[in-house]
Amino acid sequence: MEHTIEQIQNDIMRQMQQFDFCDRVTILRELENFCGQQADEAMKMDYDMAAMEDMRDE
Repeated sequence: MEHTIEQIQNDIMRQMQQFDFCDRVTILRELENFCGQQADEAMKMDYDMAAMEDMRDE
């Protein structure tokens, strides 16, 4: 998992080299928002799945 994260980070930073500083900031902020939303959705799905399993067990 750690290796995969490093690869993604390296790919992002490699692609960032083609943009000027202001564009890099904007892109990275947008990615920050996107990743946060994706993490929230993944946690919600995990929570919903656990709740559904609990309901089945009752």
